[in-house]
Amino acid sequence: MKRIKYLLSNALWLTGMLFISVACSTEDNPSPSSPTDVSQGFFSDAINKLIDENYPKVMADGYAKLVIPAGLYDQSIFKIADEHKRAMDAISAAGYATYVNGGAVRDGILGTPLHDVDFSTDATPEQMKAVAIEGAEVVVVTTGGGAIAQAKHTSGEVTDMVPIRGISENLKGKSGVPADATVGTYSKNLLDDTYSRDLTINSIFWDYKTGDIIDYHGGVHDLRDKIIRTVYDANLMFPINASALIRTVRFAARYGFDIDEGTTKAIKDNMDYCDKVAPSLNNFYVTKGFTDGCGKRTYQYYVKYGIMDHFTPMLKDYIGKEAYETSLFAALDYLDEQKNDLIALGIAALFLPCIEDNIGTQEPTLENITALWDKLESESKQKDNFEMDDFSGTRTATLTIWSLYKRMTTDAILTDAEQTAAIKANERYPQALLLLNGYAKTREALKKYTAYWK
Repeated sequence: MKRIKYLLSNALWLTGMLFISVACSTEDNPSPSSPTDVSQGFFSDAINKLIDENYPKVMADGYAKLVIPAGLYDQSIFKIADEHKRAMDAISAAGYATYVNGGAVRDGILGTPLHDVDFSTDATPEQMKAVAIEGAEVVVVTTGGGAIAQAKHTSGEVTDMVPIRGISENLKGKSGVPADATVGTYSKNLLDDTYSRDLTINSIFWDYKTGDIIDYHGGVHDLRDKIIRTVYDANLMFPINASALIRTVRFAARYGFDIDEGTTKAIKDNMDYCDKVAPSLNNFYVTKGFTDGCGKRTYQYYVKYGIMDHFTPMLKDYIGKEAYETSLFAALDYLDEQKNDLIALGIAALFLPCIEDNIGTQEPTLENITALWDKLESESKQKDNFEMDDFSGTRTATLTIWSLYKRMTTDAILTDAEQTAAIKANERYPQALLLLNGYAKTREALKKYTAYWK
């Protein structure tokens, strides 16, 4: 969560997207490796009737409030840690509204695990700071979306408490936006807050006090029907919030959903706006998809919607080639099975064949691998809008994994006890071994190395 907020802050500084809410970053819950099945469970006949009656109004006006009463579903779908409950109880007892927002609601409805749990409230950060929360210190912090309050619990858990946002000046008077929407930092109207979010499925709220689910943009319908749409016109959103374009495709891949026709066209028409975002942020948003538990499907969606062509010109001679994709798919599937959550390993799998084809007779030292990567990035012009940085060690980790992999697949190393011990002692050895085992699924020549490195 901290990483995403840091990156959002940098992107907003660079692009002036000051209206994007930090609550949009509840994105990184694990997901199943196969397309999400929402055919049963939450979607009873009574709930489906409410959804189907409301959706035409959403399509006509851009928004229409849908309330799914607490009595129509099993509220145990929202399994929230006690620390977060204590924070919400305290804010509620102080007389403020409390709504669990975004990813936690989405994943509760889908029946997938909840991890990050944020909530929205009509209290300002300073008002929240004045509320005593048992076992927690409340502080006000500044993020890319503005100030929020955080309850820092003695257990180490942190509850993000986000004020309901007003809309951006950029959206005032636009189609699908209420004429009376509050422009500015804060609002008392939950509908206003939805315009700081990207996708309809990420803009659903659960009223913590009543248990009702509140949806203004057909997000529950879209979860049921497996559709990805933006909260408002994608042709308006993507120029303002270009990272939302990448996230749109990534979420579609995560859940195996279809992207609606209008949004699909907007992705193609607005891709160049991503070039105005920091290259390292583009890298993060694209490659994060390879840690979502559906690596192969992420790649396939990225190819289908032009993400790979636009952001990874270094791979232009590989994308679509059977020799490349057969081995890559096997490696990505293996990494998913091993529950890889390291972005560096996803990048390493994606670009390994490119490194192998260009290393030549050079010794695979970290220094040489680094120089090669820098050369390939520069020559392909990939670094202009998709560049690895070293925040949280991502760049160094990826380069180290490649160096270890290449040394581990060198015959001379197998008879050198000293070098073998040094490789195994490296903190990135476990990831290099995963990369080796993944690619060995389709490469017979690697089997002797997998037998040695265990």
